[in-house]
Amino acid sequence: MRRPSEAERSACWELEIDFDRAVTVGDGTLVVNSNAPSHDAAVTLRCGREHPTPGPEFTELGAWPFTSYSGDLVVSTIDGPEPELCKQLLDADRKYRVRVWAKGRDTARDAFERLQGELYPITGLEEYIIDFETL
Repeated sequence: MRRPSEAERSACWELEIDFDRAVTVGDGTLVVNSNAPSHDAAVTLRCGREHPTPGPEFTELGAWPFTSYSGDLVVSTIDGPEPELCKQLLDADRKYRVRVWAKGRDTARDAFERLQGELYPITGLEEYIIDFETL
């Protein structure tokens, strides 16, 4: 999303995504790649100065600089935007450090293949925590 006063920049869909990596961060865009095809993953979004470190069952996937331009957070899956998750969580024109944590990535693919055709919707394979830390 771009406000009328914003300078030109690449659109989120122009980000070159590395599907061999769990996370790709670009100009105002964050993409998290699941280890399983179609399933419902739990995602917790947090914004603030400090957040408690998740428990030992979570693995930190990394931390990156992130710039919010509009402040609007648009959450999309492979099927498109999830309107109930789109909100103004971030401040406009602010720099953050984004940290991503995951649980279940190591077993998600095998679990998906075992459950495919047996259960719908498939849930509980992966869980993510995405922290936007104010700088």
